[in-house]
Amino acid sequence: MKKLLFIISLFICDYAQAGIYINNNIKPYIGINFGFNILDYTINTELDNKYTSATINAGTRIGNNFGAELFFSHSAKNSIQYITDLDTLDHEIYYQSFGFDLFGYYKISKEFDFFTTFGVANYKILNKFDYTSIIQNQTEKTTDNTVSTRIGLGLMYTFFNDDASVLFKYQYTPINNDLIRNMSEFSIGVRYIF
Repeated sequence: MKKLLFIISLFICDYAQAGIYINNNIKPYIGINFGFNILDYTINTELDNKYTSATINAGTRIGNNFGAELFFSHSAKNSIQYITDLDTLDHEIYYQSFGFDLFGYYKISKEFDFFTTFGVANYKILNKFDYTSIIQNQTEKTTDNTVSTRIGLGLMYTFFNDDASVLFKYQYTPINNDLIRNMSEFSIGVRYIF
């Protein structure tokens, strides 16, 4: 127990020397991002692979170079309809995700930061099939939960009063489930800094 307390105290002192706790350098924030996502399907389909999404997030910037963020994301629905003379098949898909990202910030100027991210997220992909024919109507829903890592990079502009920032971000996620191989997300977001 004493060794654990000693290691924790060394860890805290080390970070204090790095400037994390000096001058109230912990800055919590809330934000929202709007994304344009491109999915790489594992199957051949005419379903559109481009999605829009909205993400809410809450996090904190710790010192000049580190940060952590929790997020929840929801995509718009994509759908396609297959029609023949005898039947119709409607296919609808969308996804939700939640998780956390760790940020590394690299100062370019007083207002601009380049950043990289690494995170872990749970992706819930929802599929819905509606089959309609002269004989029957049938609906099938499937849900696939996948935990995946994600990496990203971006550019952030912080306004002069340090109360808000705007960011542009790219993230790559290797989902690797039955339907989606990977996802590329391009997003723009705003943060309100407390």
